[in-house]
Amino acid sequence: MLGSLEKRILSVLHKKKKINARGIHESLRNEGMAITYVTVNTVLSRMYKRGLINRIAEPFRGAYRYTYEYKDVKDELIASFLGDVNLLFGDEGIDHLKTKLEAEKRIKQPSRKEKTKTIEDTVPSKDIRISLSRNDTQNPVIQKIEDLSGQKVLACYQCGKCSAGCPMVSKMDLLPNQIIRLIQLGQIIDVINSKSIWLCASCFTCTARCPKGVDLAKVMEALRLLLLRKSTNYVEPSELDINEDLPQIALVSNFRKNTG
Repeated sequence: MLGSLEKRILSVLHKKKKINARGIHESLRNEGMAITYVTVNTVLSRMYKRGLINRIAEPFRGAYRYTYEYKDVKDELIASFLGDVNLLFGDEGIDHLKTKLEAEKRIKQPSRKEKTKTIEDTVPSKDIRISLSRNDTQNPVIQKIEDLSGQKVLACYQCGKCSAGCPMVSKMDLLPNQIIRLIQLGQIIDVINSKSIWLCASCFTCTARCPKGVDLAKVMEALRLLLLRKSTNYVEPSELDINEDLPQIALVSNFRKNTG
């Protein structure tokens, strides 16, 4: 196999066709390579012995100097590679490797018809199926959410900083940025059925991180209000086993957030 320096030298020879070691060294230096003339000369001699380039001795100042020429070495490299394959896999290594590669290619590259059938595989693992229409993207509930929160959900461009900093993200079924994206697409049912809106701690980490200034905590509060105003409690007070030692402010905060 060719090293990086050998590839660069072949590139220079391919452009110049015929050049001496000094000229190759200068070309490589002009391309930004920090390399010595001795190294270039050594690598050129090695490449000549391997049959990768042609070398011609030309008279120079009563002696001679070498001039190098580009040589098409594709056949030699392919023969060398096939020889290495045989050493690794035996006499029938090439056929075995070819069969294996063709089998993997059929698996990794399905036909156009198969791609059409499996296009749904690109949908997130939450198994949410989204079929968009103008009625969805212009859903009046989106405007209701913006009115309640005072935020413009379309300002979000999905940088993901809110999800990256959220302390509750490991418990959520939808990431904070996914919540915003689904609202943008009008998929309100998927959002309000998510437990993420109830797990939001309103710590405002997302708000502090957002480069567009979207207060996601207020959007989460607006989503909760949409349900709570319809008398849909996330926590039923009658089902709670209340500890008398629990601070009253904790109870008030819990009821405010999870009950209508």
